[in-house]
Amino acid sequence: MKATALLRIAAVLLLIAAAGNTYGLLNFWHAARVLPPVPFPSGHSGFSWAQVVLGLELFCSLCVLFGAYLAWHLSGLARTMPQAIGALGWVLFGYQLIGFCISLIFLSGFVRILSAAIAVCIGWAAWLSTSAPRPQQPQDNQAPA
Repeated sequence: MKATALLRIAAVLLLIAAAGNTYGLLNFWHAARVLPPVPFPSGHSGFSWAQVVLGLELFCSLCVLFGAYLAWHLSGLARTMPQAIGALGWVLFGYQLIGFCISLIFLSGFVRILSAAIAVCIGWAAWLSTSAPRPQQPQDNQAPA
């Protein structure tokens, strides 16, 4: 399998993860709406714990969407110039490995499988892009005048 296809698969899986996170957030918000507001002790703000969780989950969804965008962008680079990916592919792989470890600790079965598949796709693509042959520079075969 080529690095381009692996990174695009990872980008689509990340979009699915962001959609699932948003769906879970909406379900949480509907359940938290009927609970009495418990104040979050942070300075003079009037936030409740449910609002803090909402903000953190929205931030998580945006981070996952950024990861999807980055994986899709790297897939274009893998097709045209794989050596341009460099360490960024490995950084994205490390980011996904951390997400997989967090899902092992806190989340359930499908999310674990999804995060493992994303990490494997990105790690495999990073390995393929770093081991890709370097294009030869064109030789100037003309004799000096």
